[in-house]
This record gives sequence, structure tokens and C-alpha cells, in this order.
Amino acid sequence: MDKYAHITEMENIMVEHNENLKQMNRILDSLDTQREEYRKLLTYYYSEQRDWDLDDDMKHLIPENVNRGVLSEDGIYDLMGEYRDTAIRMLEIAVRMIKE
Repeated sequence: MDKYAHITEMENIMVEHNENLKQMNRILDSLDTQREEYRKLLTYYYSEQRDWDLDDDMKHLIPENVNRGVLSEDGIYDLMGEYRDTAIRMLEIAVRMIKE
């Protein structure tokens, strides 16, 4: 075995972690800048407008070519759960990272 193989191994670990952290920060930046849009989606979810849109959808008044995922029974609700679960996971991982 090469006497300095461990250096290459450690280099690879360092590079991979740097790349992962850069990617994570890009994603966090994106989520942070989209917070207002997410709040807008939640406001819509609980609004009368969505109720009216659901009613129009049930009456087949919305054209078929209009994507209506936001009108699905679970689309926004599931996103809210995923948002919460991901935030909790990020906190748990962050605590482990800090403690190491």
C-alpha cells in the first residue's frame, strides 16, 4: 500500500464536503429568496379564492390545459409537511455538525 494513500483519501473527503456545502448553500439561498412566494402559496391555500377555484374545477370551468396541481387534495398540504420535515432534519443535522 502506498505510504501516502491516506493523503489522497483525506483530500477526496475534503473536496467532496466542500462541494456538498457549496451545493447546500446554493439551495438554502434559493429557499431563502423564495420565502415570500411560499407564504403566498400558503395564503392561497387557506383563501376563498382557492375555494372558488375548486368549485370552478368541479364544474369543469377551468380549461383542461391549465395545470391544477395546487387544486389537488394533498398537493400544497404535502408540500407544507415536507417543508416542515426538511427544516427539522436540517436542524438535527446542524446540531450534529456543530457538536462534531
